[in-house]
Amino acid sequence: MHFELQNVSVTFDSILALNNISVQIPARSILLITGPTGSGKTTLLRLLYADVLPTEGTLFINGVHATSLSRRRIQQLRRSMGICFQDVRLLDELTVFDNIYLTLLVRKFTSTNARNRTLDVLVRFGISYIREKFPSECSMGERHLVGIARAVASEPACIIADEPTGNLDVDTTSLVARELRKEYERGATIIVATHDPFFAAHLPATHRIALFEGCYVSPNPSTVMQEELSNSQTI
Repeated sequence: MHFELQNVSVTFDSILALNNISVQIPARSILLITGPTGSGKTTLLRLLYADVLPTEGTLFINGVHATSLSRRRIQQLRRSMGICFQDVRLLDELTVFDNIYLTLLVRKFTSTNARNRTLDVLVRFGISYIREKFPSECSMGERHLVGIARAVASEPACIIADEPTGNLDVDTTSLVARELRKEYERGATIIVATHDPFFAAHLPATHRIALFEGCYVSPNPSTVMQEELSNSQTI
């Protein structure tokens, strides 16, 4: 999948969340979006899966003008994406296994294929031991891993992840970076928002942008990431 934003701004209740952003995201690339909390990273990701539309400017998703997309077409596009939300959004009444398995069934996988893929991603992310647990019985880090596993299970054309390693230790963060690299090597477009400098260092992005207070500040996020690293070391 590929995306293009042309002079895009987004306003919520008179508050400017993104200001005049222009960026092209080629198919089969890795885009790393960095910046501190509140810089507009989540808003940019929401644009890419058409959860919000530009207040000003133009957004193309796979070459199609976003404002022309019907609700049905948006749903179809999202089925070719794997989305890992910052707040995870697991269904509390389902087990970890079923949170992934049922997502695959909705995408028209056979029950056997869905089951095999679910078991596979649980093993890949080292969380098969919680497959029969409910989200409320899992730690926040475990829930984040379930969210990432769910995003990659269908082998989507695009993976969009919002702060996927926010509650993970160093070793698990490295694991997530390795698995996302494998998805990229498979041919997926990978788009990740993070303020974690360790994770950014372990994900060899082909494209990088840094945001600050809704504005594009640099194609090289080293300054912003160094500030984040200094803050984390101070804490």
